[in-house]
Amino acid sequence: MSNLINNIKFEINQEIATITFDLQNEKINTLSFEVLKEFDEKLNLVQQDHTIKALVIDSAKKDIFIAGADIKQIEQLKNENDIYDALMEVHKIFNKLENFTIPTIAYINGACMGGGLELALACKYRVMSTNPKTKVAFPEIKLGIFPGFAGTYRAPKLIGLVNALDLILTGKSIDAKKAYKINLADEIFDNAQKEFMLDNFIKKAINKTLGSRNSFYILNFPPLNEIIFSRALKKLETKVNPVFKAPFAALKVIKETINKDIEFANKLEATQFSQIAITKESKNLIKLFFIFEKLNKNFEKTSNPISNTVVLGNGVMGKGIIWLFSKYLKDVRIKLRDVSQAHDIIKDVSKIYSYLIKTKKMTKNEVDFKLNKISYTQNFDGFKHFDFIIEAIIEDEKTKKETYEQIEKVCNENAIIATNTSSISIEKLGTELKNKENFLGVHFFNPVNLMPLVEVIPSQYTSKETINKVFELLISCGKTPILVKDCAGFIVNRILLPYLNEAAFILSEGSRVDHIDYLIKEFGMPMGPFALADTVGIDVGYKVATILHEEYGYRMPVAPIIEKMYDAKYLGKKGETGGFYQYDGKDDYVNEHVTSMLQNNSKIFQDEEIVQRCLYIMINEASRCLEENIVTEAAIIDFAMITGTGFPPYKGGLLTYANEVGLKNILESLRKFEKDCGSRFTPSNLLIKLVEEHEDFETGESLWKR
Repeated sequence: MSNLINNIKFEINQEIATITFDLQNEKINTLSFEVLKEFDEKLNLVQQDHTIKALVIDSAKKDIFIAGADIKQIEQLKNENDIYDALMEVHKIFNKLENFTIPTIAYINGACMGGGLELALACKYRVMSTNPKTKVAFPEIKLGIFPGFAGTYRAPKLIGLVNALDLILTGKSIDAKKAYKINLADEIFDNAQKEFMLDNFIKKAINKTLGSRNSFYILNFPPLNEIIFSRALKKLETKVNPVFKAPFAALKVIKETINKDIEFANKLEATQFSQIAITKESKNLIKLFFIFEKLNKNFEKTSNPISNTVVLGNGVMGKGIIWLFSKYLKDVRIKLRDVSQAHDIIKDVSKIYSYLIKTKKMTKNEVDFKLNKISYTQNFDGFKHFDFIIEAIIEDEKTKKETYEQIEKVCNENAIIATNTSSISIEKLGTELKNKENFLGVHFFNPVNLMPLVEVIPSQYTSKETINKVFELLISCGKTPILVKDCAGFIVNRILLPYLNEAAFILSEGSRVDHIDYLIKEFGMPMGPFALADTVGIDVGYKVATILHEEYGYRMPVAPIIEKMYDAKYLGKKGETGGFYQYDGKDDYVNEHVTSMLQNNSKIFQDEEIVQRCLYIMINEASRCLEENIVTEAAIIDFAMITGTGFPPYKGGLLTYANEVGLKNILESLRKFEKDCGSRFTPSNLLIKLVEEHEDFETGESLWKR
């Protein structure tokens, strides 16, 4: 508190005032209420000095303008009235800035997010650098809230309703070129030109010779705005679970304030925001944000980080891994069975890049440069020069061990060897390796280009140095790794497979494929268990389920319908005969050939029982993972199930959801299901202990760390 005066610098040079954000002892600038108060004091200095002809708002942080409001303060706010009062104070400050008669210019070089963008919107002009790190966004929706510093009011006025809704309701970021195109930026240039170009812009602003820009303002009035609002609501209703209130509340605020005065808009925005900010959905998402931040700092920088890699395996996972490393590392070498495969592999990897070209996040020349990093061999040539070697070959223990034997003959002794196995024990795979300290599991999720989670699984021999270097590598490639103790299926597949299996058991007893999928989607999962099984591939699911059954026995029996489908070659989307659904290129419909395999499918279920059986069996297995110290924190399981399976993030994750339902209720249901369905529902010892001691997965950490 006592050092606040040092967080914002103020200077006047040749009648131009500059306010520079530079928070002390922080890597980034954020807008805490204390910092905003100091900002207000600097605005008062500008207001009092009538010799000032223009105001520039800048940042001294590298690649950061203002990263947004202080999320820790938002998390701590529990009372609607307190939140409302705090927001109204911010509105006073930003309205003061907006009402200055002199030109006010935000110079944005780097990330400008949330509250930082709302501050920039209160300025008359925004000038942005073309620095690749310069991005603007309203990410609040991802935290279960929406812009609360008048962003819902100022953005539509400046960039038009369509552009404003696109940014506010999705949380996506845009670069300087896109910002200029939609009028969010008034001028853009390279940061190296700042001194000349910004000075020139300021002079034009003072002399009122900047000229006018294209306007989107017509879209904000009837009848066009009514059509836009209607379509936006329909899109939300199609894609967003109504339990997740934030985007619906944001749309309502924008609709009700768009052509009103700012005083009305400020009050309505503050009222709606204060109601949304105290919801459990928002608190869950903010908690998830902090877990994400913590995990992405979970390594120590090394002097020689991994810069090149070899990838063995060119299936879907292999190609995804090749793409990832070609994007971020210096060299990628592919080991092929036959050199003739190279063309098709490069072609498929370039297809993953095509989306980045289409969305203008990369140019074709940039993609060509990335693809040129890829070399290939069919004879293990050149392996000695590579730091990291990962295989993503067939899920077969014998084949993998034979591959490692060949790799160790040709790689340097310090090279890290990794496996992308999804279910086989790392301990088993590494038994015959010479340098066991350099071997571990690095399990990516499909599709690699979209899924942020990576499970890192050491054996008992893996060195801490190896683990750290792999974490450093993955985080530098934009992934979020979690450390998982070795066990069959690790975390995500070990917890997910019982859920998929249980859906199949329910189907065998009664109900319908499409109805079970519908109920699970209504709960909030991105797709139902049968649609997911078809997407992953019934063959893959069957093999993983078989491995888990061998390891965990009665807890994870393979549902008979899965085995029948595997034998009959109903393999899901990849096969011509489909899986649980038939795919004809237009509509997906339930595959009658598969449902005809079901016998005694006549039991009538309550919808609640279907959802509980699918979810509670996952919760029970997650509890066992904690009991066995497969991970150290319940929060890591929550994060893994959200980022690895699409568990609805606004519910906070699997174990946060369990806490909300009540562990006593879950335990009672598991005992009932155990009686009705068998021992796969036997409650875990930890779950029983937590209930006995009146604890849950948040408060009872000491019970699995004893």
